[in-house]
Amino acid sequence: MEPGVKGRLHWNGMSAPLVPSPLDYIGPREFAFHPPIGKIKPNLWRIRARLWSEVEIVNHATGIAIWIPWQYIGAVGENSDGLLIVGLNKELDFRGGRIQPRFRRVIEMPASRSEEWKPRCEVHRPPGPAPVIGIRVEPRGDSPMNKALITFGISALLVSLLAAIVSVFTRN
Repeated sequence: MEPGVKGRLHWNGMSAPLVPSPLDYIGPREFAFHPPIGKIKPNLWRIRARLWSEVEIVNHATGIAIWIPWQYIGAVGENSDGLLIVGLNKELDFRGGRIQPRFRRVIEMPASRSEEWKPRCEVHRPPGPAPVIGIRVEPRGDSPMNKALITFGISALLVSLLAAIVSVFTRN
C-alpha cells in the first residue's frame, strides 16, 4: 500500500476498499461453530491468531488450539441467547491434531441367501427375427407407388426429348 492511504488495495491504478472477513467483527468474544467441529466438546471458541490462509482458534474449556483454513469459514450471526455463531461451509472433524472435512462412508451390506438376485421377469422370446420390425433385404420394386413414379419419370423424360427434337426442326 502507498504511504498515507490506509484500508485501500491498489491494483492497476484502481483502488478498492478491503473487504473485512466475517471474523473481524468477533474480536475477543466467544463464539460457537455451526455445524460443530466433530469430537470436540464444548463448542465454545476464541480467536488467537490470523494468517492470510488460516485462522487459529482456541477452545475455551479444553485449551485445544486448531488452525482452520479460511475456505471453511462462512458467515457470522448471533443466536437468541446473544452467542455468536460462525458458520462452516463443510462439516469438519478433529483427527490427529488437525482439522479435516467429514466424510460419511456408506458400507454396503451383503444380501442374505433368501434375497439372492433374481431377474424381475423372465422374457420368453420366440426364435427368429424380431416381431416388431421386419427387415427386408430385397428391393421393393413391386409396389404400385414405385411403378407409378417410374412410369411418370420415363414419360417426363420422353416428353422433354420430344420437345427438344421438335424445337430443333422448327428452327430450320
